[in-house]
Amino acid sequence: MSGEAQRWLTDWRPPGTARLVLVCLPHAGAGAFQFRPWQELAGPRIAVVAVQLPGRENRWREEPLTRSEEVVEELAPALAARLDLPYVVFGHSMGALLGYEVARALGLRYGLWPEEFVASACRAPDAQGEPTGADALTDRELVADLAAQGAVPDYVAANEKLVSVVARPLRADLALCDRYVPPATDTVLPCPVHVWRGRDDLGVTDEHARQWAAWSAAPAGVRRFDGGHLYHLDRPHEVVDALRRLGEDARAGVKE
Repeated sequence: MSGEAQRWLTDWRPPGTARLVLVCLPHAGAGAFQFRPWQELAGPRIAVVAVQLPGRENRWREEPLTRSEEVVEELAPALAARLDLPYVVFGHSMGALLGYEVARALGLRYGLWPEEFVASACRAPDAQGEPTGADALTDRELVADLAAQGAVPDYVAANEKLVSVVARPLRADLALCDRYVPPATDTVLPCPVHVWRGRDDLGVTDEHARQWAAWSAAPAGVRRFDGGHLYHLDRPHEVVDALRRLGEDARAGVKE
């Protein structure tokens, strides 16, 4: 990868036998390293490439971005330079919103449409709900509130040092969600859009998930996993196995 792409994208020795790229975008306040175990789980036919936003993990010193348009302008060309194979997008929570915008940009600007898109634990672009109200809360209150909703792991809320680490990128990401303006539906993704959610996630119900159908030319329905909002962290084997099966479906039409 080029130097610019390396800032935005992280991979872990992707196999030379890969025939598909799995692009993973994290939830609010989180970074790319949560996807590190996924490469081994995905197997030799898939290259896992995780998006690393500024302001977290190895980009901690950088100022987090607070508008989706800013992220897309930087991330889309970095991904376009990396995508030498067909690709599937997995975006979790806020990552699904960003993933949808980036996928549209890759398709419209570079002709690089994804084979499949997974919107995980996320409401549809036009159904994001009320502003988060994060500005009115202290760091401790903010993290505790999100932990109570299942959107932040309990161990983070219980550790003062982790609270201080996660609060800055978390506030930026919540501001990004508050400022998000959905695109017009005249250009939807031409690929299947799969909507995944945790059974116990009260913030993203089946009704919310079904609203994604308006944002795809080939809606693929809703799949439920055991767990809450962060089900993908609790059940990585099950989630990656499902992604691997999607990858096999996508590769079925790709000439080897």
